[in-house]
Amino acid sequence: MSDKEKIIDFKKHEDFIEQYVDLRNSYTELLLTAPVNISDTKEWLKRNDIEVRGILHDDILLGVIILYLNRGGEIAFFVKEKDQGIGSKLLKIAEKLAQEKELKSLWAWVLVGNFIAQRVFEKNGFLKEGISERQYKNVIKQGYTYKKFIVEV
Repeated sequence: MSDKEKIIDFKKHEDFIEQYVDLRNSYTELLLTAPVNISDTKEWLKRNDIEVRGILHDDILLGVIILYLNRGGEIAFFVKEKDQGIGSKLLKIAEKLAQEKELKSLWAWVLVGNFIAQRVFEKNGFLKEGISERQYKNVIKQGYTYKKFIVEV
C-alpha cells in the first residue's frame, strides 16, 4: 500500500457506496450478475455472511474485494484500472480476512476469456483447479475455478 492508499470496510463507510455501485456495475458481464443500485447495496451490506473491502487513493475507489463467507470462501474482485497491482493488493486483503474468519481456503470462478484476472490469481499463488459452466442471460459460459489454501501465521 502506498502512503495515499487506504483500505475501507464498506459496512462502515457508506459514503463510498456510490463509487462501489458504479465500479461494480461496470463489471456485470465478467461477474455474470445484474446491475445493482445504491439502496439494494446498502441492504446487502447489512448481511453477516459477506465482507467487502475497498482500496481508496485520495478518496477515489481503486478496487473492491468481496468475500462470501456462506459460499466457502468464494471471492470476487474488480478494479478501476487494470495492470496497477490493485488486484494483487485486494487478494492480500482477502487472505487476511480469511485468516481472521478462520477459513481454510479461498476460491474464485473466472471466465475462460478473462486472462487478466487469471494472471492475477496465478501470480498470487492461486491454483487452477478445473473448468465448469454457468448460465448467464440464457448463454452457457465456461470458467476456471482458482483456489488457494490459507496458511496460518
